[in-house]
Amino acid sequence: MIHLPEATALIVGVGGIGGEAARLAAAFGMHVMGVDARRREAPPGVLKLDGPDALDSLLPLADFVILTVPHTPATEGFMHRARFQRMKRTAFLIKHRAWYDDAARRPGRGPPGGRDRRRRARRLRAGAAAGEHPLWTMPNVLITPHTAGHGPHLDERRFEILLDNSRRFLAGQPLRNVVDKASWF
Repeated sequence: MIHLPEATALIVGVGGIGGEAARLAAAFGMHVMGVDARRREAPPGVLKLDGPDALDSLLPLADFVILTVPHTPATEGFMHRARFQRMKRTAFLIKHRAWYDDAARRPGRGPPGGRDRRRRARRLRAGAAAGEHPLWTMPNVLITPHTAGHGPHLDERRFEILLDNSRRFLAGQPLRNVVDKASWF
C-alpha cells in the first residue's frame, strides 16, 4: 500500500490526458512531476515540468510512472530495459493506452512500453516494476479495461465538440482537438 500524500507521480506526456491525471494526482496530495516534449508551462497540479531529456533522471524518484504519450515512431520502444532498471522496484507503471496483441497486428496508440511480451515478462519476474500490463497471471500485475472515454454522456460530448468546431470553422477560429498528422496524434 502506498500513502498517496507521500508518493511521487511522474507523468510522461502532459497533454490533455496527462494534465488531467496530474490534476487528480495532486488532488490526492501527491508530488507530481511531468515530462513533455512540447509543453513548456506546467499545468495545474504539476510542480516540476521538464523536457524528455530529464526522464531518465526522474524515473528513480517516482512511485508511479504514468505514460500518456501516444504511440508514434518516436515513442516506439520508449520504455526499454534501461528505463525499467532506473525505476524503483516498488514503482507502478500506469499506461494510458492498451497494448495490443502483437500477432493480430491490430492498430492502436499503445506500445511506448514495448511490444515484446517475453521481455516484459522477464522484466516483471525480475521485479523491474509493479503493475505493468498485459501479463494476467503475474502477482505484481494490475489490469484495467480501457474504458475511460465511455460513459452515458459520450455522444453529447462528441456532439458538443463537433458543434463548437463547426462554429469556430465558420468564424475562422482555431479548431479544438486537431490531429497533427506529422506527429501521429
